[in-house]
Amino acid sequence: MALFVKILTKIDVERTLSLPDGCLQALPEYRGSHVGHGKELQVKDDVGILWNFRCMIRAGVVRKLDIVSGWIQFVRFKQLNSGDGFVLYRDDDTLTGARYMIEVFRSYESSSFVHQNTYLA
Repeated sequence: MALFVKILTKIDVERTLSLPDGCLQALPEYRGSHVGHGKELQVKDDVGILWNFRCMIRAGVVRKLDIVSGWIQFVRFKQLNSGDGFVLYRDDDTLTGARYMIEVFRSYESSSFVHQNTYLA
């Protein structure tokens, strides 16, 4: 099941990824987390590589989840740029629990990709 689509900004590809509003509800593992406490998020990409992202909840009026480590290595490996995007998927397995997958797309694909996947979330 697709959780969300994110079009990357300049800050996302140069420093850290700030996940969209509402993603805390889509990631139940983080709902009870406290501001400043980090947790690992393992994500498998579209070619089967497992990525370990360190996530932290940012304080503020609206709490947001930021990926603070592992993300820049992913961006460089995938050669992502501002305007490119990704979809985060979740698959619940009764034996192993939740598994997350990430699929990236280039900016020239983004308008048709987002339009085609509007109803997945």
